Amino acid sequence: MLDRNLAQKSHGYSLIEVIIAASLGAIIVMTAQQLLQWQKGAQHSSISKAVFMLNGQAVAGEFFSSLSNTVVDGMQSPERGCYVFPTQDGASVGFRVRHYQLQHNPMTLDCAGYGWQSLTDRAQFKVLELLVETSASLTHEDSSKLFITLSTSRDTKEGIQEQQFKRTITVFPQ
Repeated sequence: MLDRNLAQKSHGYSLIEVIIAASLGAIIVMTAQQLLQWQKGAQHSSISKAVFMLNGQAVAGEFFSSLSNTVVDGMQSPERGCYVFPTQDGASVGFRVRHYQLQHNPMTLDCAGYGWQSLTDRAQFKVLELLVETSASLTHEDSSKLFITLSTSRDTKEGIQEQQFKRTITVFPQ
């Protein structure tokens, strides 16, 4: 009768049951934590790629819009990656790639000298190449076209990510 009373009064779990439950709980918590870390890394990577693309598009947009006031016929390229355009108001504007940055000079006559300002930041991305080609339009006698390619890249944990911005601008004399 004593053994029967002990068996009925014993409520709770054995040590083995508690250890198994604690182990399963720890495994579930660690798995959930790893899953959350992976999702956070994937989101950061996606956001980082989007920021790279948006920064590049913003610089390319500013660069392309500044070329709309140029005169294509007088474009000079005294050295690779540097272009000087006469503007419609009689001045000139220059663009070049130096130290992986796109640089702009609103009042230059050549690719050397002072007054060059960086339009990009190497910490965000590197400008690899600026290529500008011109051609006279076949449909409009007085218009010319600029074919522009701006190549950028950045180093990521996954490797090198590259992006090219291409634009064709038709310039009409005023």
